[in-house]
Amino acid sequence: MKKLLLVLAVIVLVQTANATGFDFCIGPKLGYQTATLSFKKADIKSSYKSNMTAGLFARLTVRDFIIQPEVLWFKSGKVFDFNVDPTLNTSGVALNPTVTLTQQNLAVPIFLGYQLDAGLLKVRGNVGPVMYFVLSQKQDVDGNGQSVDVDNLETENMTWGAAFNVGLDVWKVTLDINYSFGLTNMFGTDNVEWSFNGDKGNIHLNDMTQNMFTVTLGLKLL
Repeated sequence: MKKLLLVLAVIVLVQTANATGFDFCIGPKLGYQTATLSFKKADIKSSYKSNMTAGLFARLTVRDFIIQPEVLWFKSGKVFDFNVDPTLNTSGVALNPTVTLTQQNLAVPIFLGYQLDAGLLKVRGNVGPVMYFVLSQKQDVDGNGQSVDVDNLETENMTWGAAFNVGLDVWKVTLDINYSFGLTNMFGTDNVEWSFNGDKGNIHLNDMTQNMFTVTLGLKLL
């Protein structure tokens, strides 16, 4: 009974909003992320296979002004190649470990913008902040022939970014393309620690932010 009353309340709210110049919709999104935007079929297929993203969006429109929050899951992978000066260890061996960092993430953008409404066709443009949350992290070390250990390569649990978005609605189907860039460093430390045959040292990390294109298709359920 409570669930039925909640559904009825949402329907009444949506109908009232439509009658007073407000519009609200919510639905799923599916797409991919890429460092370089391409419209070639092979590139899109490859990006979707390796960098899929999925989630939900909601959109409140007030006389063509838009507020659109989203929650998107995505998987990211980064490869780091390090060089350790051979004079820093007693073996005198040049160390070149490679570290692969795999993460499960959530992106939470909140877009503000405007739409051009032509009935069944709408064109949108918006900008806004993005919060990135790390859900899990896995680190694999390849010593390139040497038994090198690399520790402390950890990222911040939450970082900030900003994004520019353009979108197109055709009836209930939405297409969004946005470019997001990081505003805060993704690493929680300035150095990573290495160890080899009893020797230890640090490798300095350069600042790194998340910059990417995200292409998604969505479906308005309300």
